[in-house]
Amino acid sequence: MKRQATKCIGSAAAVIGSALALGGCAATTGTGVMDANSTIGAANNVGMAIFKAAVNQQCQAQLQNNQYWRLGSVLMTSEKQAEVASNVCSCVSEKAPQSVTIVDLTTAAVDPAARNVIVARAVSNTLQQCVGEFVK
Repeated sequence: MKRQATKCIGSAAAVIGSALALGGCAATTGTGVMDANSTIGAANNVGMAIFKAAVNQQCQAQLQNNQYWRLGSVLMTSEKQAEVASNVCSCVSEKAPQSVTIVDLTTAAVDPAARNVIVARAVSNTLQQCVGEFVK
């Protein structure tokens, strides 16, 4: 187990290192000096966009099985259900990153199986709160 964790962290470090090295080519200041903050910020934005897209997709799937959603949406029209579902999953996409660590995000970037688990956990942690905000 420890060996597997070390291997995963090593892989994540390699991916981050590569992103920094490649991003450094494009992220320079006016003097031609690499701006590490810009590179890290760009890599973080790309990773977060991928994570949020996965969260939104998982949210749509989990929402249909949520008991509060099923009860609260019974009297809604199909159009209203789609609108509220979109609002709920947007809320989840915004709040889910707050429930994961940078290690989780790095692991999710390099391991598809772990990504599924991390995304499902992040959605589960925030879905109920967001449903409560939009279904009353």
